[in-house]
This record gives sequence, C-alpha cells and structure tokens, in this order.
Amino acid sequence: MGVKQHLSRLLRRNRLLDTLLDLRGNARYCLLLEPLWGVPSTLYLPLVSKYMEALGLSTLQIGVVLTAYLLSQMAAATVGGAWTDRLGRRRTTLVFDLLAWSIPCLLWMFAQGFAWFLAAALLNGLWRVTETSWTLLMVEDAPQDKLVSIYALATVAGLIAGFVSPLTSALISRHSLVSTMRGLYLFSFVSMTTKAFLLYKLAQETSLGQKKLQELSGKPWHTALKGTGQVVKTMFKNRSLMLTLGIISCVLAIRSTMENFWPLLVTGPLGVGEEQLPLLAMLKNLVMLASFLILSHRLRADHYHRPMAFALWLLTALSAMLLVLPRNLNWALIPGVIAEALALSILIPLYSSLQMLLLDKRERARMMGLSLAFCLLVTAPFGTINGLLSRWHAALPMAVCMALGSLALVFLSRLSKSLMPEQLREEAQVPAAAHQ
Repeated sequence: MGVKQHLSRLLRRNRLLDTLLDLRGNARYCLLLEPLWGVPSTLYLPLVSKYMEALGLSTLQIGVVLTAYLLSQMAAATVGGAWTDRLGRRRTTLVFDLLAWSIPCLLWMFAQGFAWFLAAALLNGLWRVTETSWTLLMVEDAPQDKLVSIYALATVAGLIAGFVSPLTSALISRHSLVSTMRGLYLFSFVSMTTKAFLLYKLAQETSLGQKKLQELSGKPWHTALKGTGQVVKTMFKNRSLMLTLGIISCVLAIRSTMENFWPLLVTGPLGVGEEQLPLLAMLKNLVMLASFLILSHRLRADHYHRPMAFALWLLTALSAMLLVLPRNLNWALIPGVIAEALALSILIPLYSSLQMLLLDKRERARMMGLSLAFCLLVTAPFGTINGLLSRWHAALPMAVCMALGSLALVFLSRLSKSLMPEQLREEAQVPAAAHQ
C-alpha cells in the first residue's frame, strides 16, 4: 500500500476528517472560506467591550448597545427566511454579508462614541439573515446523516483563526488599544468583503432554493411571508423543537454575557491586563479546536442527552466560580476558559443538528429564521440587565449565567422525555430530495 493510500485510510478513521474529505460543492466552499471571516473576528472580538469603554461608553451604554444588537438580530431573523426564499440562498448571503459585516466594520473603525456603536450594532444584527441563508447554502444539499460533522467543521474553520490571536497582544504592546482596534477593523472589512464575493462566485443555488425562487418569481415580495402565522403555530406545537430552542436561548444569552462582560470582570476586579485577553481567547479557540477534532466525530444527534447535560453543567459551574472568584485566585481563569471551550464544542454541533432535524423540511428557511427570532426575543433583555448589574459589581452578570445554565438543564431533562433517539435516526436517514 502506498504512503498516500495509508495516509488517506488513517485520516478517514476520524469521522470529522472523513466528512471533510468527502464534501463537495457548497458545503466545501462555505467551510474553506470561513477563516476569512473567522480570522478578523477572532482578532477584534476579545477587546470589543474594552474598545467601547476606551471611547467613553459606560457599562450601561455597552449593555444598551448589546440589547439593540440582539433586537436587530431578532428582527432580522424574523424575515430572514422570507428574504432567503425570495432572493435565494446564494444572493441573500452576499447582500447581507455586506450589510451586516462590511459596513459595520467601517463604522467601528471610525467610531467616536455611543451613536456610532449603536448604528453599527443595528446593522451588524442583520447577520442573522445571513446565518439562515449561509447555513442552508452549506447543508441543504449535503447528506443529512453528516449534519453534526458539518456543523462541527464549520466551527473548526472559524477556530483555526485562534492561532493568530497573539498578534493582537503584540499590537497592543506597541500601540494603543484604540489605534490597534481601528487597524483590525480595517483588516476585517477587507477580509470579510473578499469572502462574501468569493462565496457568491463559487457557490451554486441549492435545489430547494431554486424551487423557492421559481415559486416566488414575478410575485409581490410579501408573498414570501404568506403563511407565516401557520408556520409559527406549527413551531409552537412541536414540543421537542420548543425545548431545543429554550436550550439554545439560554446558551446564546450565556455566550453573549461571556463575550461582553467577562472582559470587564477579568480586567477590573480580577486584575488581568488588557494584553492578556487575546491570549486567553487564543487558549479558548485552541481548546475548542482540539475538542472538535477529538470529540465531535463521536457525537451523534440521536445520543444528545448525556454530552449536552455534561456541557451545561460545566457552564453553570464556571459561572458560579466566576461569581465568587477572588483577585488572588485569578489563575483559575485558565481552567475556566478550558471548561467553557469544552462545553461549547459539545453544545454547538449538537443543538444545531437537533434544531435542523426538528424543522419542517418544506418550510425550513422560514422556520429557521423564526426559530432564531424566538431565541433572540428571549435573550435580548439580558444585555441591558447585565449592564445594570455590572454597574453594581462586575461579577453579577455571572449570576445570570448560572441561572440560565440551570434553566437549560431543566429544558434538556424534559426534552429527553419527549424526543426519542429513534425519531432523530429516522429524520437523519430521510434524503433532502424527499422533502422538495
């Protein structure tokens, strides 16, 4: 046996790598181009709240910006499915990538105060339209039994960017925080805009997307919204889907809190330097990357309960630790970052796959958008709530995370009683063409 064949057989023993080697068409292009979004976002994300603080925003204003961002996401998700059906998965992804990422990057780069960040947040929230269109572009024509691996690969593609995080620390050491962030946002504009146009050129409209375009061709725009009320009713009648959305809502709120208020906690009461934040972010990305490569190929949507319960317990325990962690024990942030990364690497592919399998296949685009809108409606108030709590003490938002983690565990317990593994196996085996 040749070296090439031996290497191929070795790689294919890992389900995740085997999926990557077999992928063709849209799924491959979506995954290969993802680092063009992941690299710039990884560079600036750990310091966003510190950047706003440096430009004079209070913790309450930061919370209001976060709430506006979540409300914008909710509104975008509500019509995201209709836009995706009306314009097609491919064209929608291009248009809303430019609106949600390219333009906000310019606003952040030139930002002078609260109004700039508010305007950028309202535009940036439109990425929820792209999330629907991009996800369907990636998975709609892909094998349904490989959804967990595809979602894991999508996250891995973004996590590869974790290797460049130390660059931010080096830049801050030589330049000010504000000038560094302005430069990173310029780089982000170029990289994300390039990704949007490349994906549009390389990808093809999905088979279901083509069918929707033909159905809506020549009809008024509002035709795409027809029947939305019935879609919502169908969603609310699906107990398993609603419990899954409850879990997703809790995790979204926890992630949002960690991204926006965790940096203020660790650089404030816990005494960590700003230049250390990108290094901690790199550690988180590297652990998530390793976890995806080692664990994700073992995860299956029809055996979701135990791994999701373990991950949610980790997030809840981490929130409790951060709530009471004293300054002289700030070294515990390192195992905390590792625990968060491990938990998210389990939760993201599993709950994403559960959601996709539970959606009505004939109304997948609209139902996915409306599902996101529901989650964001629930999580939107937490930005302002955590902003107010952070004014009293920087650790109080962690108490909210602890409560949300406990609530997600309750939802998961009820989900395991209503959703049998056999149902998920049946859904995963149904080819996409059967639903068209």
